Amino acid sequence: MNTALLATVLSLCAVGLSAARAQAQPAASQPAATCPHAIEAARCPFCDPSRIERLGMCREHGVPEALCVKCKPYLKAAFVAAGDWCGEHDTPESQCAICNPAEAKATMDRAASAGSELRWRREPSLTCSTSASPIVLASAQVAQTIGLEYEKLRAAPLVREIERNAELAYNGSRYARLSSRAPGVLAEIRKDLGESVTKGDVLAVVDSTDLGSSKSDLLQAIETFKLWDTNAARERALVEKGVGVEREALEAETRASESRIAVNRARQRLRNLGLSKEQVAAVEQDGDTSSLLELVAPFDGTVVERAAVVGEVVELSKPLFAVADISTMWAQVDLAEADLAVVRTGQDATVSVDGLPGRSFTGRLTWISTQIDPRTRTLKARVELKNPEGLLRAHMFGRARIDAGESRQTVTVPKEAVQWEGCCNVAFIRSDDAGATFRPARLVLAHDTGDRYEVADGLQPGDTVVTRGSYILKNELLKNSVGAGCCDVDHLKK
Repeated sequence: MNTALLATVLSLCAVGLSAARAQAQPAASQPAATCPHAIEAARCPFCDPSRIERLGMCREHGVPEALCVKCKPYLKAAFVAAGDWCGEHDTPESQCAICNPAEAKATMDRAASAGSELRWRREPSLTCSTSASPIVLASAQVAQTIGLEYEKLRAAPLVREIERNAELAYNGSRYARLSSRAPGVLAEIRKDLGESVTKGDVLAVVDSTDLGSSKSDLLQAIETFKLWDTNAARERALVEKGVGVEREALEAETRASESRIAVNRARQRLRNLGLSKEQVAAVEQDGDTSSLLELVAPFDGTVVERAAVVGEVVELSKPLFAVADISTMWAQVDLAEADLAVVRTGQDATVSVDGLPGRSFTGRLTWISTQIDPRTRTLKARVELKNPEGLLRAHMFGRARIDAGESRQTVTVPKEAVQWEGCCNVAFIRSDDAGATFRPARLVLAHDTGDRYEVADGLQPGDTVVTRGSYILKNELLKNSVGAGCCDVDHLKK
């Protein structure tokens, strides 16, 4: 098959597919069905995600063609109905690189690979007949001319590994945003961004009249209690001697109890403002009524955020500092729904980040979310990483590889050898030594290993499959099957 003949084959394939599409179109008299997203169901990428794979990428705008609102303005209604629209920039929220750069990047990455994610998990159709007929070329020379390449399959050890997008974050169990517990004026700042702190270090000092008043209230409550406690003891002694009045003794004891409660309440108020037991005891002993409130580090770490300026008025709701223990970091991983079949907490993981090429960091999967994101159809998982050198930074992007199974002997096939022919994943087995006859084999694929698929059924060790150029044989297969009533025509109706 020379170049001209190959072009003719591809042209015939395209014409045949166009004819199949024409046959699959509904009659003009039939009204188009409207989907829950307010557009025609046949054109909705939310109702029919396979459109993302079938239409490919929009070269002009760099997004999947099925999701491109610039080329297909009618999609705006679907995105709005799905709650995925940025009104400020008139674009889908999941594609808005201004408001949500991280989510937009992750969405584009997922969309770019959505085709294979939609296809490779599908089991072959039981009624498919397109793969029953072999592809016969005129001679082995034709196979060489069109550039077919082959690989002989063999069983080899396979470690099941899941690779997904990840974003780094601070360890949420060792991260704290600190604000003043009382309003006031920021009088002093003692720690700056990037400085290491130990538990109890003073980060800043706030001049708060509330603190001074609370200390005075405690001292006053203590003196009141002493007065009534002494008076109650005297009244009770007089009653025991027969010269006192029981009513007055009971009243004095009641006042003593009330003042004791007031003392405890005043102490608790100071504890709520951040004073330790030792500091409260010092207030009682020294009679200190200072209004200076110290903001202290809750654990050893590093100052990673500062929003404090000397002299500004401090509000209770405004965080002034953030402290993080960066000796460990979290990698937030986006898992696909199908990953839940093999991914479990406790599994080992390796994370590589874009900003540190050639470096990888090992950790363990410690948490998997219990809910699926309704827009992206992914769920979050968390890998805890050691960061002794402090190289990992929050919001770095990277890839996480999760070891999801033990090593076992299995057959794998290169991804370029697998073709989707409309309803089945197929690979083309060379049936003769001459290299002119190829048998389509329907595949059941068990696992995506990165550049290869694990084969659960359809191929055996020793089979020789077409790798480079397999799409040419797929086109020939589709050309032969157009009009035959196979399920690939049904697929085109979607």
